[in-house]
Amino acid sequence: MIKPSIKDHASILLALLTVFVCGFGAGHVTGSKRPLPKPEVGARWEEETFSILTRTLDLNEDELQVVNAEIDRAATGIRLKRDETILGYHEEVSALYGRLIKQLDGANAEKLKEEKKALDEKIKSLRPST
Repeated sequence: MIKPSIKDHASILLALLTVFVCGFGAGHVTGSKRPLPKPEVGARWEEETFSILTRTLDLNEDELQVVNAEIDRAATGIRLKRDETILGYHEEVSALYGRLIKQLDGANAEKLKEEKKALDEKIKSLRPST
């Protein structure tokens, strides 16, 4: 009977290592990374808050209506603040683009002008019409 030598063991180990590395590489290249789902924004927090309050408090019908009305009022305020914040963010970025356009060379300034124009259109659509 022939005993395997150290060279035989090393060859087998190297072959296995090669298979694992190739498999990992192929999986990495062909695999698709799924983006994390965005957290839900909407009435979910309102429903959860109402549910928590109705479970923890012993509310009568009138109090239930008061709680519901206050949650609606808070939700309206939160939505308005959120919209104002998003609008302010876009306005600041637009101002940044405006300053950069004045300082950059022709090709980059033109690219940034296009971006700024699209951003200004978005800002226009976000502004409340009065």
